[in-house]
Amino acid sequence: MIVIGAGLAGLNAALTLESQGFKVVVLEAADYVGGRTRTYDLPVGPMNAGGETIGPYYARVRDVVARLKVPLIPAPARVGMGNYVNGMLVASTDWATSKANRTAGPERQVQPSALEFYYLSRNNPLPDPGSWTDPDQAKYDVSLETYLRDRGASDEAMRLIDVSINTFDIASGSALAYLRDIRRLQWGIASSSETTRSTYGASSADGFEFNLVKDGTQRLPEAMAGALKGEVRLNHLVRTIDTTGNRVEVTTIDGSRFIGKYVISAVPFSALRNVEIRPRLTGRKFDAVRTSAHGNTLRVFLEFSAPFWDDIGDPALFTDTAIERVFARANESGEVFILDCWMNGNAAYRMDQLPRAQVADLVVKTLAEIRPSTKGKLKVVGSHSWAKDSASACCRHVFNAGQVGLWAKIMGTPHERIHFAGEQTRSIENGMEAAAESGERAAIEVLQRES
Repeated sequence: MIVIGAGLAGLNAALTLESQGFKVVVLEAADYVGGRTRTYDLPVGPMNAGGETIGPYYARVRDVVARLKVPLIPAPARVGMGNYVNGMLVASTDWATSKANRTAGPERQVQPSALEFYYLSRNNPLPDPGSWTDPDQAKYDVSLETYLRDRGASDEAMRLIDVSINTFDIASGSALAYLRDIRRLQWGIASSSETTRSTYGASSADGFEFNLVKDGTQRLPEAMAGALKGEVRLNHLVRTIDTTGNRVEVTTIDGSRFIGKYVISAVPFSALRNVEIRPRLTGRKFDAVRTSAHGNTLRVFLEFSAPFWDDIGDPALFTDTAIERVFARANESGEVFILDCWMNGNAAYRMDQLPRAQVADLVVKTLAEIRPSTKGKLKVVGSHSWAKDSASACCRHVFNAGQVGLWAKIMGTPHERIHFAGEQTRSIENGMEAAAESGERAAIEVLQRES
């Protein structure tokens, strides 16, 4: 068996197959194990560029963690986030009455970072996450912009939601796919009605068990790779997958050849579209692989030489500037130890046009201008763009409006002797659990063919 991709999906597929007696080789284009769960070991501590929180319902991930004895720690409480909007620096406690707040009606009580969850969690039309592909839900496969406007969101609220939304922008992303994710997240949150809650801002303080991997998320896939009997071949970028006979032949860019009965592709379609597949994909599967949308996230990590948040009391900052959001990360003791500037979608791709050093300078300069208390106290210690710094060329797959009905049910279906895993093939799970589930599903498909 050949597995392409040494992220959580590929490694879980490989472990599942080995447990049933299969001999497996894993091919990975990058020079590290983990895929989109990558950890940078910075001087102040480990920082995850992707794959952060293990939620309470991450059954497969928690099972692997327990079997491999990977240590977990509680996810720390969320750190307060102030606002820089419409040219004004505003504490979160002052937002509702601030002149910077140009939202309308009940929106004024909602923090800018929480508007996304506020509108998409209230009266979510999906009765459960699995219903997102039901024909009677197809009417929600419209742009997030259309959905939000139909629910009374003001133009200002939509402008601010466009900062936090994890798609290219609200004009393109499918509301239906997002509603599925929100409904799934609502299972693991004790109270979803808060006006300060960001979509993915969960912690153990919510009454459920949220965890981080001790010393960084990448320790988990490293443990999974270490538990395999077969090889994980790093720096093996796949060039072709040939299934024209009664076997699969995979060649890599350096000319190496691998033969197997089946192959599991556990890489994003943004990477798979660069692989020559024989016989070629056809129909909707071809369209999905070649044209599906993939979001980017650009992260810039900053140390601070001294606390600076006496100005508004909130260490983190939501902004409507080019640098978007600046999260403050806390350690196990609850102490803020690093800042994490986070740009999504269109903003991330735009920044990627600049040299990395220029991006770092721009982040520091912008913060000094909009939050003078940071001037002279910040130093960039690392950055990561999933579009530029990874073999996946993306942070995550996103459905654009109108694509759920076309592709949702065929993303993970096999092609000849190729089976597909990865978060783009997911149904109801999200995050790391989605990757683990997809790898398990693809492995089971292969086992069923052999039974």
